[in-house]
Amino acid sequence: MPKPSRPDFLGFLALAAILAVMLGAYLVFPYLQAAMGYQDCIASGRVTGC
Repeated sequence: MPKPSRPDFLGFLALAAILAVMLGAYLVFPYLQAAMGYQDCIASGRVTGC
């Protein structure tokens, strides 16, 4: 009698990894946007009012 095969979790792990990356990007994006805006402000020469 053959042994029952284990359930394949590869699809679930791939979905979990994709969702984790999307959630991480969602949480980190405001900080990156603020840093890029600050760099743009300095690059344009407006040191005050940034």
